[in-house]
Amino acid sequence: MVGPFWVVEEGGKSTVIALAVPLERAEAYGDMLTVDTGHLEHWSRLARRGARALRGDGIPTAPVWSEYEEWPRGRVLYDSVARRFVIRADRQLHQPGFVRLITDCFGIVAHGETILPDDHYRSVRHVPLPGEE
Repeated sequence: MVGPFWVVEEGGKSTVIALAVPLERAEAYGDMLTVDTGHLEHWSRLARRGARALRGDGIPTAPVWSEYEEWPRGRVLYDSVARRFVIRADRQLHQPGFVRLITDCFGIVAHGETILPDDHYRSVRHVPLPGEE
């Protein structure tokens, strides 16, 4: 799957909020498969649903009470030439525990991905490293 994501803290633990779309429904952008939906658009859509609806669906409520750029975020893409997933993410997330959290959410087989920094993804909040919460 591909799409935008965030790692937020909920109940003292790091968890992923994502728009994870199967490759069959992804859109081509050069050699990459991606989702056209941006971070702001998806976060705003979640926020409009309200805390009760999000909790009911097992989604953290951060979109209701915070801004989308506060949390470490990124995007999972699929390189159709190299045939591997590419994770562009806030540098805070470039640690094995976070990579595992993201790959699990997107159904990516471990070590079948490349993680790269992206200057667009800079957060002000720090989230606990999974396993160290």
